[in-house]
Amino acid sequence: MSLRLTQRAIVRALPRPAQNAHRAWLTRETAIITLENEHGQRGFGEAAPLPGFSRDKLADCQCALTSLNVADLPERLELGDALLPALSLASSRLPAHLPAARTALEAALLDLWARARGVPAWALLRGDESSPATRRLAALLPADSEQARARAHAARSEGLSAFKLKVGRAAAIEQELSLVARLRAELGEQVDLRLDANRAWTAEQARLSLPRFAAHNPELIEEPCPLAQLGALAPSPIPLALDESLLELPADRAALRGLVEQGVRVLVLKPTLLGGISTCCAWAQAARACGVEVILSHTFEGPLGLAGCAALALAVGSETAAHGLELHGAGLELRQLPYFSAFELRPWSDPGFGVWEPGA
Repeated sequence: MSLRLTQRAIVRALPRPAQNAHRAWLTRETAIITLENEHGQRGFGEAAPLPGFSRDKLADCQCALTSLNVADLPERLELGDALLPALSLASSRLPAHLPAARTALEAALLDLWARARGVPAWALLRGDESSPATRRLAALLPADSEQARARAHAARSEGLSAFKLKVGRAAAIEQELSLVARLRAELGEQVDLRLDANRAWTAEQARLSLPRFAAHNPELIEEPCPLAQLGALAPSPIPLALDESLLELPADRAALRGLVEQGVRVLVLKPTLLGGISTCCAWAQAARACGVEVILSHTFEGPLGLAGCAALALAVGSETAAHGLELHGAGLELRQLPYFSAFELRPWSDPGFGVWEPGA
């Protein structure tokens, strides 16, 4: 018996522009891959590099996946088999410079193996079928001040208590500070406000900006400056989080310990960027050893990509810090995804990634 891989491209229009400090996206082009065995059992994965942000391109991922031989990959994971080494070994057949392709393959295998066992993907990752705690979600707010305030108040009324703002736009610090101040005043100290500069500042700009933002008690700031300049911020008045900088580091505790000394307290894991489930789990293991929180986030993938992130959040993510998987921020609020409520991520009971929309 052997596996067969097929794929198809999908273009999804976003209901509103997704953006960071550098650019905006109006659509998402992804490739859905299917692994199917001779008995008709299937597992699904999504290759979704984000143009201008990811280091790989969709066309290259599609080409590599088309030529990939999967016939001899295991159809199921037997009891006692090590899941993460098996995933890593399989994805190592794809080039390291195509992390989105590796993510798709690992996700499809996880989905297939979990379905073959009749357990949710999160349970196979955890090695434990007992239901984990629900996970809080953080709302990604738009850059426009009035839209951000409106979205924050609407989300707060739905039960969300964590909000993320992009900062670092050119010549916009006064507007950004004003917005953070208003949100803190209007929402109160009970909510978490987190910031993300996407490395838009130099270390010097960050040293000047961080104390001003710190006056409004943000939970953390992601990527205030390039990784090589991070040490110049110590001690930082705001806890630091790393996201895209993890691409420059090995996923081990030795690398992370030095960053903890510089003020890093949180890792933001995005499978599409990092190269899959096994790499995210390696980072989570290093984080646990160093006392660092782990947050899962997305790169505006579709429902299937988000399901993979959700499985990781339930398996290795923080039980207290909110995860960046809220449907509105992902542009998926019009979809019916059974494991997401308005404000939390819930464990699901269906095998694999559960129910998702094939056309998403």
